[in-house]
Amino acid sequence: MRPILLLAPLCLIEATAIAGPLAVTKGMWAVTSDMYANAQANGAPVEVASERSAIEECWSTDEEAALEEGLVDCFEGCAATDSWTRAHSIDFDLACDFSGVAMYGAAGFAVSKGGDSFVGRMLLSGQTGDGLMMDTEALLIGDRTGVCPAPNWAFGRAALAFLRLRRDLTG
Repeated sequence: MRPILLLAPLCLIEATAIAGPLAVTKGMWAVTSDMYANAQANGAPVEVASERSAIEECWSTDEEAALEEGLVDCFEGCAATDSWTRAHSIDFDLACDFSGVAMYGAAGFAVSKGGDSFVGRMLLSGQTGDGLMMDTEALLIGDRTGVCPAPNWAFGRAALAFLRLRRDLTG
């Protein structure tokens, strides 16, 4: 179950490819995610290491810049049971089944008025059949760092010139 939960923040980041009414500004984005978990087995604490990841990537299409309830679709076994969208935020309730372990919680995203930053938070809780109770929290923070770099057209032009030369030589 732990590997699935550790992928949750990255999945949320990548899932912004789903279109919707709430969006950030297109451009280069730096996004960090922190994942925390607390677990107890039969009342005794179980140590679970926190995880941090960071990405920097270009979000240049409407789909890449969008945030909506469809973010939940990237979690296999999860569904949004309800959602609320406002001008600069979206919140939704979650119901998940990770390999037979039911987890419930909520997630939400808020986008700055200018669309140049966002914050996301996800909370899930559940219990396995053998008495392990787990609470997880994921925090995502994204900041637009600038414009996307221009494509490298020089390589494309060189490849096209090579193909033309090849065509001319082979008749």
